[in-house]
Amino acid sequence: MDEVDAALDNVNVKKVCNYVRTRSSQGEFQSIVISLKEAFFDKADCLVGICRDKASRSSRTLTLNLTEIPV
Repeated sequence: MDEVDAALDNVNVKKVCNYVRTRSSQGEFQSIVISLKEAFFDKADCLVGICRDKASRSSRTLTLNLTEIPV
């Protein structure tokens, strides 16, 4: 989902986050959400970043598995 939350206020962003989280934890689906809102980061299992690698003149991906980090 590409910035599905862009036009939403914080209350509705949390509703979408909870919906996605509930459905994915029940094994109904997996999703990739592109978002700039912190609410989605809070509920994520993993964060993926895309950045430019000047040396190779291409893009790189950076992945952070949040399930491996103690809270």
